[in-house]
Amino acid sequence: MNQAQKIPQVEKIVSSGSAGVLLTKVGLLVLLAVLLLAAWNGQIVIVILLGLALSAAGLAKLWSRFSLTGVSAQRLLSENRAFPGESLEMKLKLSNRKLLPLPWIQIDSEIPSQLVPENASLPPGDRPGTKLLSHITSLLWYTSVSWRQRLHCQRRGYYRLGPVTVTSGDIFGWYPRSTTWHTSDEIIVYPKIFPIAQLAIPSLYPMGETVAERRIFEDPTRTIGVRDYTPHDGLRHIHWKASARHQNLQVKVFEPTTTLKVAVFLAVDSFPSYGVSSDDFELGISTAASIANYIVQQRSQVGLFVNSPLPDSEQPIKILPGGGLPQLLHILEALAKVTYVTSSSFADFFQEEWSRLPWGTTLILIIANPPEALPGLLIRLKEAGYKSVVIQVAGKGEAGAEHADSWYQIRSAGEFLEFATRRSG
Repeated sequence: MNQAQKIPQVEKIVSSGSAGVLLTKVGLLVLLAVLLLAAWNGQIVIVILLGLALSAAGLAKLWSRFSLTGVSAQRLLSENRAFPGESLEMKLKLSNRKLLPLPWIQIDSEIPSQLVPENASLPPGDRPGTKLLSHITSLLWYTSVSWRQRLHCQRRGYYRLGPVTVTSGDIFGWYPRSTTWHTSDEIIVYPKIFPIAQLAIPSLYPMGETVAERRIFEDPTRTIGVRDYTPHDGLRHIHWKASARHQNLQVKVFEPTTTLKVAVFLAVDSFPSYGVSSDDFELGISTAASIANYIVQQRSQVGLFVNSPLPDSEQPIKILPGGGLPQLLHILEALAKVTYVTSSSFADFFQEEWSRLPWGTTLILIIANPPEALPGLLIRLKEAGYKSVVIQVAGKGEAGAEHADSWYQIRSAGEFLEFATRRSG
């Protein structure tokens, strides 16, 4: 999304108030009664003063009533997707489309605290974990004004921006009036992706797009050279032009390939609770994102399964293996929304989901502390003919390591980079 997008208005609430007790309906009736009493007794000065006060109050009340008529507010985002370390631009725009000028008008926008720079001193918003961004100005007839604010995306997450409230009123400020727009603004910050130069993952699918580790299957569509003919070679593999050049029969040498289909499982409940070691949890999520990115770059298929409900659907993450950039973006968006909340235990979730995957799928399990049921799950995987890779992120214990095809331990981002640049499996 390269252009600013207008966020649709969902709901509009208008509220009004008064600056003091005397300016309420009851107070004005009391002043009117005093004015009549003063007129009855011939108190001309009191009548004039109270008449001016009541006239000013009436004019202020009428001004306030129409102050927000024809006023519109917009919140525009340059992007609503970002990676950690990037920043977005938020634009607030106020417009007054009527003849009545506004001597003062205030716009308040609630934004998550994680998107506000640390050096910005903003008051807290009505919702926990939010800050209130406020601007005050004046607007003449048929004019508009706008402000720009940089939002800094420092940490992965799914952020919902709060409502936009516009407040204005009469010239004296006696009768302020507010309008609130409840919008569906959201900003998704993807997890950090580590570059992977080379990562070999076991697969059971022959003849595909990925170069195989062992020369078991050869892809006849990929010729990498020639060699001398032997009696065991088929005539259809003879390279006739090379044979003419060498004056000896030559056969084609093909590149061994496999089709890689991977399902990444993230065990949320194997990580310690929030606040204890959140960096380990983020490393686990970045590991899943990096592997998905690498597999898509290899033109292979990858899926994602996480026993954590999505905040906007309350359903656990179940993305079947697929390829291409749309699949990668779908996975990154899901990982951005992962929290410590679990839908069920990983053992139950894994047992229900892995059996639905097609035969030959390679299962990558990302865990911290191995669940008690893990050894039994790995044994059943092997018996069913599936390949399994376990990546342990900063956890303790290796229960079931002997039953996995590959088992790796990663304790930091540096160790992940080392793991990603060496051949595994």
